[in-house]
Amino acid sequence: MKNTFSLTIRSILSLILAAALLVGALASCGGDSKPAPAGTAADGANLAAEPEAEKLYLDDLPEREDLGGYTVRLLTSDKRSFEALEDAIDVTDVEVYKRQLLVEERFNVKINTIIDDNWGTNATTLKNSVLAGSDDYDVYACYGYWSIGLATEGIVMNLKTAPNLDLDKPYWGDKFNDAMAYKDYMYWITGDIALSYTDGIYATYVNLKKFASKYPGDNIYQIVRDGKWTLDNLYTYSESAYEDLNGDGQPNEGDFFGYSYSKEDMIDGMSMAAGVKYTTRDADGVPQLYITKDNTAVTFSEKLAQLCGSQSVFLANSDDGAAMAKLFSDGLVLFIVGRINYAATRMRDMEDDFAIIPAPKLNEEQSTYLTTLHDGTTLIGIPKTISEQGLNVSTYVLEAMAAESSRSLTPVYLDVALKNKYTRDADSAEMIDLIRENIVSDFGFLYTETGMNNFFRGYVLKGEGIASIIAKMEKKWNKTLDKIITNLEENAG
Repeated sequence: MKNTFSLTIRSILSLILAAALLVGALASCGGDSKPAPAGTAADGANLAAEPEAEKLYLDDLPEREDLGGYTVRLLTSDKRSFEALEDAIDVTDVEVYKRQLLVEERFNVKINTIIDDNWGTNATTLKNSVLAGSDDYDVYACYGYWSIGLATEGIVMNLKTAPNLDLDKPYWGDKFNDAMAYKDYMYWITGDIALSYTDGIYATYVNLKKFASKYPGDNIYQIVRDGKWTLDNLYTYSESAYEDLNGDGQPNEGDFFGYSYSKEDMIDGMSMAAGVKYTTRDADGVPQLYITKDNTAVTFSEKLAQLCGSQSVFLANSDDGAAMAKLFSDGLVLFIVGRINYAATRMRDMEDDFAIIPAPKLNEEQSTYLTTLHDGTTLIGIPKTISEQGLNVSTYVLEAMAAESSRSLTPVYLDVALKNKYTRDADSAEMIDLIRENIVSDFGFLYTETGMNNFFRGYVLKGEGIASIIAKMEKKWNKTLDKIITNLEENAG
């Protein structure tokens, strides 16, 4: 059965490619006669310009190229995005498989996916290989938190100088990738090629049934559309939602809470959604510490402390959001902030309808809703020891995979799996599109050695006095930032 499925898909893709080439060939055939001047028929009659033919692919690579059967060795911890399973059943797994077959057929290449899903070991594996001068891998696609420091150690190459990659294309995450760059050096990229770029973003989950019963005159979607979904509004709605379900007169497990959180990555995501800026760039593109330069971080921390200190808010265990999400799924919490993938992994059996809306803004003056990516988002890099042939072929493959992901994998995941399968209304689908419009990040936030990315986790209840705490961190943050920049300068290239 596995072979039949594989051969069927391969046959279909081969036919599609062959048909596309045949149509192009027929369109170019004009017999032996000389072509008529542009805009005229053979008898001299004027013709309206014909519309440009629709491109077969979103990228600007050749429609087909023989790259000699080269095997691209892709080291990854991201099974969901890169493990091509012949017997795939889930719709997203099927698209991952189809994407790989299409790219292999299109360019006569093979993709050897080397999976090590132990997040912390991949970086060491690649580092040891490169330092030994070995050409063991062509592409590295692994967990961001553990990987990004490889750039400061001179392990990965500058992708802005790599052939075949068009990093301005919409299927690459330009805002996020620019945040990781240093001057004109871009060592890491991500985008539609990785599912974590889609489902690692942060959003607010709302129990629609409970919201409607407690606030019958309010439309949570319209609040978002009006630009009024803020930390203050999250606090206000949460504060008045509490119910003492177990009747013991104390807010504790078993009651209904307005909001639940854990001291984990959702706090990081909320800081970015509130517009906290950790670093900025000077005229040469060198990152400079910024978090101490304006009051945004202090205001965010104060509002976060007000929210999390409320008796209507439940602090869940730190277990990658699982306990918090279970409370929500069980109908015991009105709001949580978490990653989009909770809808697919932790809300599948939820009885109450729920909404997905953006994470709250700092205030109504903030011009747009923002989001960022989980620190485990897959980053794509290329080792410095790659051969010239390997670089040429691998960048063909990456560009084609990213483009095909944008056309097939991301829409399937969003439209079939997420918008329709796990969320319950068209408004949430609109909200997901709104959230994805502004996926941003920050150099100081991404280069995790600074410690900035999870700073606020330790101060969720520390509103008063946070300004002095942030001020005391300035020397340490500047020192760490200078060290990262020095290493990037030394290993530039």
